[in-house]
This record gives sequence, C-alpha cells and structure tokens, in this order.
Amino acid sequence: MMSFYTEQESAYKSTAIIGAGAAGGLAAVLLCKNPYNKVMAFDIKEPFTSLLPTGGGRCNITNAQNDIKEYVTNYPRGNKFLISVFSRFNYEKTIQLFDDLGIKTYIQDDKRVFPITNSAAETVKILRKHLNIPNFSFKKEKVISVEKKSDKFTIYTKNNKYDFDNVILATGGKGNGFELAKNFGHTIVECRPSLCSLDICENYLYELSGLSFKDIEITPVFNNKKQQKVTGDILFSHKSITGPVVFKISALNAYTDFSSENPLKLKLKPTNKSVNEIETFIKNNSKKSIKNVFSAFVPESYISVILKTNNINGNKQTAQITKQEKEILINSVTDMEINAISRIKNSEIVTAGGIDVKEINSKTMESKIIKNLYCIGEILNIDGFTGGFNLQNCWANAYLCSLNI
Repeated sequence: MMSFYTEQESAYKSTAIIGAGAAGGLAAVLLCKNPYNKVMAFDIKEPFTSLLPTGGGRCNITNAQNDIKEYVTNYPRGNKFLISVFSRFNYEKTIQLFDDLGIKTYIQDDKRVFPITNSAAETVKILRKHLNIPNFSFKKEKVISVEKKSDKFTIYTKNNKYDFDNVILATGGKGNGFELAKNFGHTIVECRPSLCSLDICENYLYELSGLSFKDIEITPVFNNKKQQKVTGDILFSHKSITGPVVFKISALNAYTDFSSENPLKLKLKPTNKSVNEIETFIKNNSKKSIKNVFSAFVPESYISVILKTNNINGNKQTAQITKQEKEILINSVTDMEINAISRIKNSEIVTAGGIDVKEINSKTMESKIIKNLYCIGEILNIDGFTGGFNLQNCWANAYLCSLNI
C-alpha cells in the first residue's frame, strides 16, 4: 500500500467527515489505514453512493493526461489552485492508489480511465470493504450545525452531538455544507448548475431524439460575442440537447444568463464538406432524390426533419431542386444554428461555485480561517468537464487532506 501517513504512538485523533461521497469516502478509507485515527462519517446515503452513476455506471475514475498545465484547462473554475494539488497527486498516483486498494484499471484511447470490471457497483463494493474496520463508524444522520470551542469541534445532528479533533467538509455541490462553511467565515461563490443538458427553441429538432453527431465542432455565441470553439459528441434527446460537448458548453457558460429572449447561439457544421463540394456532388447526382443526395453528408433522420420542416419534397430529383430549397438544405448541413434557451432542471452532473479556494491551503486542503477544518471535493469552487476530471479532483483532495491529518 502506498504510504500516506506517519504512524503516531500518541493518543487517537478523531475526525468527522461530513459527506461520504467520492472525496469524503476516500478520505475515510485513507485515514482509517492509520490505526491511530478514529473516523466517523455522516451522510444520509451509504458511503460512495454518488459513484454509482458515474461513467454511465462504469465509474470513470480519472483521465490520463500527463501535462499538468494542460490537464487543468479541463476545469473552468479552480484550475490555478489545482496546479498545486495535482503536482502532489496526479492521475498516475490515483491509478496506483486504486491498484493498492484492489481496483485494477485500464486506459481507453480517449484517455479516460475505468476499472477493469467496468462496474461502478463493483468499485463501490470494494471501497466499502475498506471501511469495514473497528476505527471507522458511519452515521446516517444529517449534520445540523458544527461549532468549535478551544481545540475541539462539536457536531450536532437532530438527536445527537459528537466531539472531534478534526472536521472534513465533503458534502458536494448540494446540501447544507455551504452553510456550515459560511458559519465558519468562509466565502461561498454563487452556485450554478454545470455539466447539464440544454433546452433549445428549435422544437422541430425534438424529432431527432436518439440522434448524435460525433466529434463535432461548435462555436457558442452570446450577446454577439463568439466564444472558444469546443469539440465533442452532441446527442439530441426529448426536448433537449445533451452529450459531452453540450456539457462542456454548459460548464463554460455556467454564469451566462441566456434565455428565450437572449439565447446562447450554438453554431455547428454537421458535415465537414464545403459548400462547393456539396454543390458539385448535387450536380453530379442530378437524377438521385434530394433525400438520398443530402443523406450522403448527414444522417437521413436529420435531413428528413429538415425536409419536413421546410415543406421540401425529398423524393424529387435534385435536378428539380429550386434555388431557395438548395440554399436551405446546404445551410442546414454546413451552417446549422441551435439556440439554447435554458438549462434542463436537475440535469446537472456537478455544480459550479462553492467555497472560495483562496481560503484553502492547496498543499493540505486545510482551511486558512479555521485550524483543523478541511474542505474537499465539489464543495469547493472547482468543477471540471466530463471524462474523469471531477473525480480526479476528489481523489487528490482526499489524499492531501488525509496525509496532513
């Protein structure tokens, strides 16, 4: 097992972990490897439950990119803070740690890292086994408040109170963890949904439910200002667009107040063919149907919706296409625009905002305001794109925190 603590021959240290998700759960596992630590975790759900839906149920543990400065570009918020964090605990150490815990992993071509079981449930099962030890206890109780008097913290739940030497806040992006931190004097950056599906005003595209465009480039535009281009897969679902590239756009625009009156415009090219190439293809296939010709560039289900929406007969030969019809169809495959008008409620995977990282020591995850108070995981103003980045932040935070206690 990789070393992460120094054995102490003195009295036990008691630590409360409020929140037993990815960050809090791993902190408990690591702290409990030291027999001189007594750990109690509080959550209304069993430890590591939040891992079950990750990676589509496969548990996307981390992302295997080597350059730290490049790595942190995958975090819209908290990237500078994470340079220090990941210089101490990078993805390679995550893989080593999970291997030590009995969870073998593999790296996909897209750099995402998964357990070889491809099972989040099995991963959770193994992690929970590490908590089946005498110096760990779990309380399925909601923490109401936390006080510190002298060198001790007192935690109050609905029916009980407990005293500890250390407290770790790991409640994620929801719950009352922000209020607990605020009561200790921490600044809370306004929380917004991130990595979420987007509602669009083009109702006719709802018919494309299940269709995806792979590795497509999208340029978001808001208030007539172009944003950085993003690339990835987009999936059309009932009344929304979703998928990795949409999540990325939503994360980059977590604090953008777009609406039906002032939409976030998404400009994309369903095909990489130029207008001239398409016009030449049309000319060379004048006896084929319009639908068949344009289906050579995009999925037939997409072109069928465009034909239906614009009352164009897709069965007639391309030789019979009008100038206006040709312009509409060519634009639909080379210069598509989708207007995002809102975020789908409760679709977010993570939350932007949280405890200001300026108030946290990046070497230890300890509060700069309250000694022996630690803040880890999504409760911090740190969020990343999909692909294992948010979990990597949790693992690294948990490790540094455990190393310091």
